Amino acid sequence: MRRHWITRSLTTAAILIFSFCLTARSLAAQAVDESRLRHSGDGGRVPEPGGKDAGGPAPRLADGTPNLGRTEIGKGAWLPKLYTDYSAILVDPPKSQGIPFQPWAKALQEYRHKVTSESEDPASFCIPLAGSHPYTRGGVHPIEFIQLPEQKRILQLMEFPGHNWRDIFLDGRSHPSKQELEEYPTFMGHSIGHWEGATLVVDTVGFNEGTWIDKEGHPHTSQLHVIEKLTRTGMNNLHIEATFDDPAAYTRPWTIAFDLAWGPDWAIKEYICQSNNRYQDYYVKTTKGATGTGNAGAEFGHGHPAKGTFLGEWGPNGGTQDRLMVLMDWAGKAITGTINPGPQAMPITKAELNPDNWTLHLEGGAGAARVVLDGKFENLTWLARSLTGTYTQGNQRGTFKITRQY
Repeated sequence: MRRHWITRSLTTAAILIFSFCLTARSLAAQAVDESRLRHSGDGGRVPEPGGKDAGGPAPRLADGTPNLGRTEIGKGAWLPKLYTDYSAILVDPPKSQGIPFQPWAKALQEYRHKVTSESEDPASFCIPLAGSHPYTRGGVHPIEFIQLPEQKRILQLMEFPGHNWRDIFLDGRSHPSKQELEEYPTFMGHSIGHWEGATLVVDTVGFNEGTWIDKEGHPHTSQLHVIEKLTRTGMNNLHIEATFDDPAAYTRPWTIAFDLAWGPDWAIKEYICQSNNRYQDYYVKTTKGATGTGNAGAEFGHGHPAKGTFLGEWGPNGGTQDRLMVLMDWAGKAITGTINPGPQAMPITKAELNPDNWTLHLEGGAGAARVVLDGKFENLTWLARSLTGTYTQGNQRGTFKITRQY
């Protein structure tokens, strides 16, 4: 009896030891070797998108929902692919027709391309990227989706330009009211989403005017509405379509399409652009302070050039100058606003912008108080851009210069 008990005890101990070894081996297999992870800036070959079925079937979560994120513990991310100019990946309208600009938006994009695209790019000032721009930025800064089914939302993590993230709400909510979106716009907007089969459809509105649509400087206004469609067509391929609808900058909606590759050994690292952003100081110095503080007021300054509060002086000669303030807005069809708002405010009754040479003709008031301003924009894409020219008020003529404040 004693021998049988000893034999059974030894057998039990052997089973426990064997189970422990299996568990330890399993845990060891799950552990991530940090030395083998890849990060942005480490050099080496970056995988190209491999096509619709790359890597085998697209994974799914336990509930059957498409998995846009990791399938292994501690590693895996999507790798942005550089597309500087979205006209290169335009699918609707066809590339041959080009992006359907309004005249002012086309002229502004061309000016940015020829003159200031590198120095004025908002991302150079660590400004967040909007719409599909995070997917098409250079530098291979990874992007990750963390799906939280129990909370009915998805977190999108973006390493560039400064450890940004956005919430994509899947709980059936609507966007905030139009008034709230206009009063509190944001760089990345307000995103809600839903699934259409294997495709995540993300609807985003509420953008401020502090970003460009792409690195080439395609502008947008606060009326921008972006629809993104994300489909993991295979284990290693993410197909993205993005439609931009901004009736204040374009004549019709337009759509781009592209693919991203999955980096199975990649991970997001801490990347705080603001911690060592010397570009802003350099920019202010090279412009001799004329730009203010570089990105001050950036959330309002990259849309229509005539939109904003412009403050300066006017008078018949250099020794006789009075304060001049002009408030201007752009809703897509006409420049509106007031000249010298306050008790003597004169509503703008006529405004004509010529984007070929960036001159602006303004008329306001009536009768003896009628004012005519004819100016030309200086430093067009600076946030602190100026309008300089001549004015007429009754029998008085003189010069003026006003500079955008915010």
